[in-house]
Amino acid sequence: MGEIRSAKEIAAERLKNIGEITEEDRLRWKFVPAGEKLGQRYMSERLDIENELGKFDQKQLPFVKQGMTQSLLIYLDLPRNETIEKRNFKVMEGLMQIKEDKQSAAAALGQLQRIFDHYAQQGEAQRTQAKQALKTKFEQSLRQALRAQGKEFPSQMNVEQLPQFEEEWRRTLSQLEQQYIKSLDDLKKYLVQIQ
Repeated sequence: MGEIRSAKEIAAERLKNIGEITEEDRLRWKFVPAGEKLGQRYMSERLDIENELGKFDQKQLPFVKQGMTQSLLIYLDLPRNETIEKRNFKVMEGLMQIKEDKQSAAAALGQLQRIFDHYAQQGEAQRTQAKQALKTKFEQSLRQALRAQGKEFPSQMNVEQLPQFEEEWRRTLSQLEQQYIKSLDDLKKYLVQIQ
C-alpha cells in the first residue's frame, strides 16, 4: 500500500510541476480578462477603441488585444436576421481596429464576409428548397396515413405547425448550416492568431 499524503504535500508537488510563474504569465492573467471586458463594452456601448487601448503600455497591449479578440469573436454568428448582421459588422470593424497585421485581418474578414453573403443569398435558396421538400414529404406521409384510416386530408391543415415537422426542420436546418458553421469556426481560430 502507498503512503498517505496530506493535501498540503499533494499541492506542493503539483506546484513544483507547474514551474516558475513568469512575468508574461502574470500579464496574461491580468490583461486578457481586461481585454475581454473591453470587447464586451465595445459591443454594448459606443467606445473609442484606440483611446481605450492607449491606456495600456506596450507589455500589456498584446494581452489586452488577445482578450478583446476572443471576446469579440464570441459575438460572430451566421446572419440569420438583420440584428445579427449588424452585430457581425460591428465585430468586424472592432477586429480591424485592434489587429496590427491589417492585410491578414482584412483578408480573413473578407473571407468571413463572403461566407455571410453566401449564407444570406445561396443559403437562403437552399433553405427554402429544403423546407418545401420537407413540407411535401410530410403532407404525403400524412395523406397516406389518413387514407389508410379512411379519412381525408383537411384542406386547411398546415403541416409546418406540427411539432414533428418543426423538430425535423430544426434537424435539417442544422445539417444545412453545418458547413457554414465549420468555416466560421475555422476563420475565428485564424483571426485569434493574427497579431
